Amino acid sequence: MTANFNNMISVIRELLRINSIESDPLPLMPFGPGCANALKFTLNLLEEFEFSVKNLDNYCGYGEIGDGELFGVLGHLDVVPVGNDWTYPPFDALLIDGKIYGRGAIDDKGPTIVSIFAAAKLMQDGYIPKKRLRFILGCDEESGWKCMEHYSLTEEIPTTGFSPDADFPCINCEKGIIHYLLSMPVPNDIIDFVGGTRSNVVPDRAMIVVNPKFFKFSTAKQNPSVGLRFITNETLPGQLIKILAEGRSAHASTPNEGENAIVKLLYAISQENSQLATLANAFAMNDGSNCGLNFSDLKSGALTLNLGTVKIVNKRLVFELDIRYPVTIKKSHLKKTLQENLAFVKIEELDGHPPLYVNEEDPLVKSLLNAYDRVMFTNSKPLTIGGGTYARFLPHGVAFGPSFPNSVSLVHQKDEFISIQDLALTFDIYYEALKQLVF
Repeated sequence: MTANFNNMISVIRELLRINSIESDPLPLMPFGPGCANALKFTLNLLEEFEFSVKNLDNYCGYGEIGDGELFGVLGHLDVVPVGNDWTYPPFDALLIDGKIYGRGAIDDKGPTIVSIFAAAKLMQDGYIPKKRLRFILGCDEESGWKCMEHYSLTEEIPTTGFSPDADFPCINCEKGIIHYLLSMPVPNDIIDFVGGTRSNVVPDRAMIVVNPKFFKFSTAKQNPSVGLRFITNETLPGQLIKILAEGRSAHASTPNEGENAIVKLLYAISQENSQLATLANAFAMNDGSNCGLNFSDLKSGALTLNLGTVKIVNKRLVFELDIRYPVTIKKSHLKKTLQENLAFVKIEELDGHPPLYVNEEDPLVKSLLNAYDRVMFTNSKPLTIGGGTYARFLPHGVAFGPSFPNSVSLVHQKDEFISIQDLALTFDIYYEALKQLVF
């Protein structure tokens, strides 16, 4: 395959058509067939560009070329669930008005393919790698990083590199990430309570079913201003009340860009139960100020949190909470503070990632900023994000692109897209970066 722009667009659209939301494991497919198919597709692409490839049991894989010190470019092929109300089908990869629409367009299939094509174009232009360049492709980045755990069991970890999975001009600081499971006995007369898809996505839908004696509002009440709909479901015994909440999805690292449907429902029923009222208040503010977690520092800014999912399990109401915390805050302090403010809730740690910080004077950071500035004619500074990228997997790594400053980013939201114009700029930037760092 020729590493030209039209071929790159075609490959991105073909990869976007593969539904790689993690699903139940199958034999030799730990994250389901979609992730395995996306990995096979991308490894085949690397082979076409004469990289030596290795599939690590469909947990992840890589393609490598060159000799010497190992430099890594780490992207992921899994995507979050699509959510609701897309304008265009999320796996059709439609090209409309200069934008490619699809889940994974910008997080992270699109930029991963761009980085591969940039390297292939460098070789096509006669450049020879001065290092070993390895593209590492994960399949579980959105759910727990079991892909990288598997990789580390047998494979060499690059000494340095970047992940094309965040923002330009360059990310030298990523907040710590921790996920907690919060649970409490189900209050009497709550029959069902479900909402959200992942802890790292602001939930745009939630639903609760309660007995009429529990919920005193009129069953005919509509409250569109806060995204609540109250209905009586005649098919349920006892004229049970079903309350539906509508919000707006967003990435958990930027919860202010969304509207949390679970929190809306907690508020709707909070007058009926003091513990639910405490929960509603605790998570109403995304900076943690209502539950003692309003921490911040100069390096990385303020803590954010997102109540991502809720369901009933074994007569307990179970929530998943996502917290992005400043780099100078100890993880142990978070749970202690949260427990002090929510004494009636059982709190269990699920998983997480420690913070990342690379000094802005570091040669890797300066090289990536230089590549960006050469293409964009800017004089830029590195950024801090609440998102978590594979850069944390490296002993010395940062995130680099693809979202541009002041651009509309629909990561983890409906109608995710990447524009053709941004793809062209991203290609030029990755070409320049890899030329400086590898070729």
